[in-house]
Order: sequence, then C-alpha cells, then structure tokens
Amino acid sequence: MDHLATSSSGSSLSSATLVKDQAKGAAEISAQHQKNESSTPIEQDLAVKLDKHSLEAIVEMKISRFLDQIGTYYPEDLHSLIMKKVEKPLLGQILRRTGGNQVHASKILGINRNTLRKKMKLYGFST
Repeated sequence: MDHLATSSSGSSLSSATLVKDQAKGAAEISAQHQKNESSTPIEQDLAVKLDKHSLEAIVEMKISRFLDQIGTYYPEDLHSLIMKKVEKPLLGQILRRTGGNQVHASKILGINRNTLRKKMKLYGFST
C-alpha cells in the first residue's frame, strides 16, 4: 500500500513516486559528477596541495561530498558504484606504468590476469 505525501503545492504524491524522483535526481547528480571528474584534469597547483593529504583522506572527502550531493537517496549498488570509480583509475595507472604488460600489471595488483582482462574490458581499456 502506497503511503501518500503532500507536496508543497498541496497535491498528493505516492511514496513510490517520491523514491523514483529521488533515484532519478541521484542518478543525474552521479552522471554530472562523473562528467565533471572525467573531463577536468587536476591542475598542477591543486595536485601539490593534495600531496599534503593521504590517499585515504582524499577518497573519504570525495565520497562525503558525493553523498552530500545525492542527498538522502542512497542507491542499492553504492559499493559497486564507488569501487568502479576507484578501480578504473587504479587499473589505468598500473597499465600505463607497466607499458600495458598485463602479466606484470596483474602481479602488481594481486589479481589473476584473466580477471584483469575482464576489468579492462569493463572499463574500456584495450586488451
């Protein structure tokens, strides 16, 4: 049974509609966040400032800001979403630093080469 909520205009909205609207809003914020991050390289002066902080502290701050942006709606696959955001650049950096050598990269990452290949395909890296 849908519970009804009243919007500020006085009309009735079902809780399912509110949840769908929150989900849509969170998805739009997530997409915008991804677009902003992927299209904006970090400037050198910012990189120097970030060097003063641990990787863990930077990741925690970014996760906190992302969650602040999506508000009270938390997608069910939040762990997967966050892990993909961290895993893709990690794989990219290791692949670049190994000259694309998948055997060496998989050893550094501590994963099977076939797993690395699956992840490369998932994130759009050439195999």
